[in-house]
Amino acid sequence: MNFERFEAEARRLWNEIPEQAREGVDGLTIETEVAAHPDFDWVYTMGECLTETWPSGVGGDGDVLSELVLYHGSFRALAEEDPDFDWAGELWETILHELLHHRESAAGESGLDEVDWAQEQNLRRLAGEPFDPDFYRTVPAGPAGVVKLESELFVESTVSERALEAVFEWRGRRYAVEVPVLSPRAFVEVTNLAGGRLCVVVRRRHPWWRFGLGTGRPPVELSGRARPLPAMGC
Repeated sequence: MNFERFEAEARRLWNEIPEQAREGVDGLTIETEVAAHPDFDWVYTMGECLTETWPSGVGGDGDVLSELVLYHGSFRALAEEDPDFDWAGELWETILHELLHHRESAAGESGLDEVDWAQEQNLRRLAGEPFDPDFYRTVPAGPAGVVKLESELFVESTVSERALEAVFEWRGRRYAVEVPVLSPRAFVEVTNLAGGRLCVVVRRRHPWWRFGLGTGRPPVELSGRARPLPAMGC
């Protein structure tokens, strides 16, 4: 999709959103360039919500005004990597995502910012950079405690100090996966469930006199196959 078509489609979609939902957004700006991530050149910024708070005339916070920016170059770069790239779907999703940033800012909320932060930490994990190992906990869990971050799924399992397997639930069934010995924290990619997108975050319980020992070590990363367990009571 060339820039002219991209801009026309973006403005068409923007104008479909009710004016009340767009309140406080000064405008939609379409840029031609690629907006690459400052640390990971394989990650692209599709859009941004640039927000300012204007003080009221009587003191305190006043109006929250935002400008939504879309980067055609980033969309084009992703489309070149993926022959099935859905231009219209990604464009609509990006507009709604950035608009939600504005509405949360106007309401004094930060839920979406926390999700974006968690995604940033997961990128750092995948790139082998230092990261906060509790990042997935900032995102509300769905059924059975599963956390979804873009295309990845996380489920937590707490095991005893000497356990060799971690037990977790997936889609109503219980499974076990092997875990590394003596590691206080591990991220285990389960290769035979959810298309390899499921990651079990393993946390070990330690006796109280060992509290804090080894917690500064980075989590271990590995993959493994989960085996189904008999239903409870069987």
